[in-house]
Amino acid sequence: MDGQMLSLPSAWLAELNDQPALLTDPDGRAAVLVELAISAHRRSDVDADQLADMLEFTEAARLWALIEHEEALEPPCVNNGYGEKAQSSQ
Repeated sequence: MDGQMLSLPSAWLAELNDQPALLTDPDGRAAVLVELAISAHRRSDVDADQLADMLEFTEAARLWALIEHEEALEPPCVNNGYGEKAQSSQ
């Protein structure tokens, strides 16, 4: 996979690696990454296989950011003293 990443446009990779932006707006950043990937393909900067990789990496980054965001919102795990998580009263 490292070889695949090296063959992708460096400007697109920089956008992909902008974790703060991904965490702030996962869907919006994914839309930007998709547009950049499609534009690179239209300019013939990347071939169809590279475009597919870019779109897959975009979706993986979006899902990562959504999971990170969800985990940040979860209350901390509380142990009830018996080795089990205490149940929430909600």
